[in-house]
Amino acid sequence: MEGNSESPSQQRIFIAASGSGGHLMPARYVADALADRGYEIHFVGSGRRLEEDIFGSTPYTSHSISLTGLNNVGVKGWIRFFLKLPGAFLKTRALVSNLQPKAVIGVGGYASVLPVLIAAWKGIPSWIHEAELSPGNANRFLARFASRVSIAFEETSDFPAQKTVFTGHPLRRDVAELDASYSSPKRVENLLVIGGSQGAKALDEALEHLAPRLKSSGFRIFHQCRPEHVDRLRARYEEVGLEARVESFIHELGEAYRWSHLIVCRAGAGTVMEIATVNKPTIFVPFPYAQGLHQHKNAETLVSKGKALIVEEGETFEERLFTALAHLRDPDLYQEMVERPKPHRPIDAAERIADGVEAIMR
Repeated sequence: MEGNSESPSQQRIFIAASGSGGHLMPARYVADALADRGYEIHFVGSGRRLEEDIFGSTPYTSHSISLTGLNNVGVKGWIRFFLKLPGAFLKTRALVSNLQPKAVIGVGGYASVLPVLIAAWKGIPSWIHEAELSPGNANRFLARFASRVSIAFEETSDFPAQKTVFTGHPLRRDVAELDASYSSPKRVENLLVIGGSQGAKALDEALEHLAPRLKSSGFRIFHQCRPEHVDRLRARYEEVGLEARVESFIHELGEAYRWSHLIVCRAGAGTVMEIATVNKPTIFVPFPYAQGLHQHKNAETLVSKGKALIVEEGETFEERLFTALAHLRDPDLYQEMVERPKPHRPIDAAERIADGVEAIMR
């Protein structure tokens, strides 16, 4: 490597992320891309169960820095944050000093803040990735310290232009490899419901109540739900005779997208990027309590292109959701949505970020 005598196998890279799967999954894909190039990857998180679920099966060493976020936490949350901050700072500083990473990557959430800050303090190159159209507080703060900022949405303009790189959002390989050329099926009947990495209570309850109408309309369903709702939903679908598969996690997501005709899902950045790639008519149900209405803004990037609809939670949600499903089954509308141009979304973002990290390490 030019300007660096060490081989990749002698170089450690820290990848820090926390919170939801929207931060952790792209962190995993970037880690995989860099590991494929021979780098030694260390994941820095906050010790949540979801981090173990996503990184526990990998060969990467994991480190936990206990620190809470500050969104909607109230006075007690702020007190807990400041009580934990000194210990978290010292632990992160010791981790960086002892392991001497050649680069630090932050992929969102509060667990990325201290590793990127300390990297900047020690002169270590750092990179942050912003998944949302409208950046979160952590990355807004870190942008002034990071060497580079990658953005998932080309429309994002909140960071210093000289630091910003449009890479798109890291995707699962089985999703990125899907063929997006697609025409209407003879019958629109395969409904994929995705609640996100932790499921969506409102979607689970709505589909449970709509089950008889879905059955009478001829739908089949693949429903990714909250873990505690799996048994209840399976029993409900069996009760009404609806052909259904219910899981708390979809391991073969590419196959699920390929099977689907219609999709109902949240509007996290990763999901919106996947929907843009697979090109199936979709109903987005944005999480109403997301910071800065992130999910609504993400969904609008496809709604504005005529590729999706938004159905908000709230009064008469179930009725409005079923009406939207019936609307999208119209053959002419369905084909029109499929044929409309897609927004430009690179499908090799993990590799692009890996290229950029190698460049700032030189």
